[in-house]
Amino acid sequence: MGLLPCLRRGSERWWLPQTERSTEAIGRLLLMDRRSGNGNKPPLDGAIRDRVCRALQSDPAYFIYAVLTYSGPVPVELDQLATWHAHNITGQMASGDAYLGAPQITPTIQKRWRKLTDHFRTIPTSRWMEDAPLWLEVTGPQVSNTWREQWPLIKIDSTPHTEPPPGDSHSLLQELARSVQHQKSLEMAFDARLHGEKLAAIKQLAYGLSHEINNPLANISTRAEQLQRGEADPNRTAILQRIIDQVYRAHEMIADLMFYANPPELERQVCLPSELLAEVSESFTDEAERQAIHIQISTQGNEAHHWAPEIQADTTMITEAIRVLIRNAIDAIGCQGTIVLSLRCDPENIAIVVADSGPGLSAQAQKHAFDPYFSGREAGRGLGLGLCRAYRIAKLHEGDLSLASGPAGCVATLTIPAKLTA
Repeated sequence: MGLLPCLRRGSERWWLPQTERSTEAIGRLLLMDRRSGNGNKPPLDGAIRDRVCRALQSDPAYFIYAVLTYSGPVPVELDQLATWHAHNITGQMASGDAYLGAPQITPTIQKRWRKLTDHFRTIPTSRWMEDAPLWLEVTGPQVSNTWREQWPLIKIDSTPHTEPPPGDSHSLLQELARSVQHQKSLEMAFDARLHGEKLAAIKQLAYGLSHEINNPLANISTRAEQLQRGEADPNRTAILQRIIDQVYRAHEMIADLMFYANPPELERQVCLPSELLAEVSESFTDEAERQAIHIQISTQGNEAHHWAPEIQADTTMITEAIRVLIRNAIDAIGCQGTIVLSLRCDPENIAIVVADSGPGLSAQAQKHAFDPYFSGREAGRGLGLGLCRAYRIAKLHEGDLSLASGPAGCVATLTIPAKLTA
């Protein structure tokens, strides 16, 4: 047995039990509110209103809760109370302090609630509010006369209430399952639309940046190079070179943004990922040695004499994606570390894995690593939009790119559909 949201008066709190009958009634009201979905309060369906009225008339705690949370015109008929309750229960259940400081339901409390239920079955519904303090004071302070005088007057039909029909919990569960399924489909549709809107916004931004920023950058770079050619001071030459390097870095970031928003068509050809991996890793040899970083290629589990994995891919793009991942690993390590490159193959996919001994990624950075709108340096590890570019390349090849924190760093996995040959 659970608890209904707390009843509040100043700093005082009272709690009432949530029974199976109230749970089913509230569940249907929440589903009804979920279906309306537009913030309006549609007329309450007659069948649902009758169900709520029966639940209120058969459950004293539920009845007392509905009455004491009511804030409409008084006196109020039972069906009006049910309607008001239906339109407000979602907000009451979702309130931030609805269950704040809830008491533990002990066997003693449950025993007192059972005795009260038996007692209330012997008195008419019209008298339930007279003895309502008996329920409230089980889990809360004494009810003051001042508060009792403010309770709304409920007009109850003199006709004895009838027990609700046997529960059809299976239909409620089915309706709830369909609601959850509908919610998931809406979330998927929203995510797809959001992704599309992001790409459109990035494309527009990239075109604007390309026109408005690349031209000034080109002028800055040209002027810096002219000054550098006639400069005899080594310090000034180094400063001008840093200006030129930063200009090219900004230009590359704009190019990455353009690529992410509007990539070129793939030019597929048969290639060996093992050869691409070796070629790219070799291009980093000198830099890695200067920074005391050991790059090794692991061939464990992929014996070349058994079979040679091939992929149909755009060689230039895949090479670029591998380069991004290795560059990302080197920047993460800084100096003195290890990068392990490996291939994991199965009949359907080939995974190019780059594992580094750097500081790894936080959960936040891991979640947004491929989002061009995310500004955290840790996600791209100082590479700008390189990871976004690599992710786009993977998706263009109907593959995927994932990041995971390993035992002592980060593991990047580029997965590409395989074309295997014996």
